[in-house]
Amino acid sequence: MFDLSVHISNGCLVVPVQGDIDDEIMQSIQKKILVNVEKQGVKGVVIDLSGVKIVDPYHADIINKTAKMIKLLGASTVLSGIRPGVAISLSDYHFEFDQIYRISRTFEDGVEMLQSIIAVDEEAESKEETEVEEIEVEEEFKSDEMVTEEKEEINKEQSSEDQKFNGKENEQDFD
Repeated sequence: MFDLSVHISNGCLVVPVQGDIDDEIMQSIQKKILVNVEKQGVKGVVIDLSGVKIVDPYHADIINKTAKMIKLLGASTVLSGIRPGVAISLSDYHFEFDQIYRISRTFEDGVEMLQSIIAVDEEAESKEETEVEEIEVEEEFKSDEMVTEEKEEINKEQSSEDQKFNGKENEQDFD
C-alpha cells in the first residue's frame, strides 16, 4: 500500500510524490491533499513531483483537478521538481497549468514562491479589509451627520411653531 507523507513547512502543505504511481494512488493523493488543506487551514500547497518519471493523461488530469479544487478551498498551488519525462507528458496533454497554479524548478523554490504568493494575497486581503472599514466609518459618519441634520431641522420646525404659537398668544393678550 502507498503511504503519502505530507507535512507543513512554513505554513505550506508539502506533498512529495515519489515512485511509480497508479490511478488508485493518484486518487489517494488527491483526497489526502484536500483533507489536509481543509483541516490544517493552510494557504498553499507544494506538490513535489521530483520523484515521478512520467505521468499518463489520467494522472495529469487528477493533478490539474486537484489544483482547481485547492483553489476553490482558498489556497494556492505550486508544482515543483518536474522532470523531463513529466514535462513532455504534461505538455502533450495540452493542459493550461499556468491558469491554475505556478511551477517551480525545485521544491525549495516552490516553497519560496508559494510564500510570496501567500504574502501578496494576505496584503491584498488586508487592504480590502481596511477599505471596507474606512467605508463603514464613512457611512457611520454620514449617518451621524444625517441624524444631526434631522435633529436641527426638527428643532427649527419646533422653534418656528413655538414662535407662531407665542405670536398668537401675544395677539390675544392685546385684545
